[in-house]
Amino acid sequence: MADVPKPFPQPDRDTTPFWQAQNEHRLVFQKCSQCGHVRYVVGPLCPECHSFEHQWTESSGRGTIYSFTTVRHQTHPAFVPPYTVLLVEMEEGPRLIAQLRAPDDTKVKIGAPVHIEWEDHPKQSLPVFELDA
Repeated sequence: MADVPKPFPQPDRDTTPFWQAQNEHRLVFQKCSQCGHVRYVVGPLCPECHSFEHQWTESSGRGTIYSFTTVRHQTHPAFVPPYTVLLVEMEEGPRLIAQLRAPDDTKVKIGAPVHIEWEDHPKQSLPVFELDA
């Protein structure tokens, strides 16, 4: 089977800073300038107070596993199973979905600490998580 490229995001005016930061191996979230709510998914409006004013704040890249699943049946030709997808609660509050980079998924547990790493591609770096030692 030929290598099939992964699908990549199509940045828009709201998400461009988010994706550009990832190409610099930085994870950033929007922080509301009015109420301080840190949010992901990126968008023009704070879901808490509806303010349009925000700043970008850099994440520590650390979090804990909130949920996970191991995919064992191929759903897209670019993703060869088995692989584990995590829902990570970041230290800053937002939850982020990304793939686990680990040779052994048997150590994956709810509440386990993880840190962000990067999977580099020609046009876009993508976040992946690794279990803390």
